[in-house]
Amino acid sequence: MKVLEIVLRVFLGLFLLANGLNFWFHWIPITPPTQETANRLMDGLVFSGLFEIVKFVEIAAGVLLLANRFVPFSLLLMLPLTVVILYADIVLIGTAETWIFAMLLAVPQFALMLAHLPNYLPIFAMHSRPRMTTAQDVRDIVLHRA
Repeated sequence: MKVLEIVLRVFLGLFLLANGLNFWFHWIPITPPTQETANRLMDGLVFSGLFEIVKFVEIAAGVLLLANRFVPFSLLLMLPLTVVILYADIVLIGTAETWIFAMLLAVPQFALMLAHLPNYLPIFAMHSRPRMTTAQDVRDIVLHRA
């Protein structure tokens, strides 16, 4: 199981890094969607400058996954982007090519999030007991001593 987690993490990291960098270096051809709604979504993202932020997040998450650092955080960081990509690729565009792209992103991400489920469980607490976080708490969490 540990080997599968490593393979998925490295694959997803490379996938995100390649797609993020492709925005600036254009080594993978990108076919613009033919559906008007999908085109409007892409135009809005590009012209607003938000698409550059999306690509920066993809690159950052890809690097973190490849470095095996802050993996739960990078998966959580990608979650909203993955949801939008799934919606655009499956619902708005809906071609076989975009379905494959969506699955290459979503399946490894959701499998990795499931593998890291213990890291996410505290955020689902129905009742929280807030307390002041100390610098030592942060060091322990970051250095994985907790």
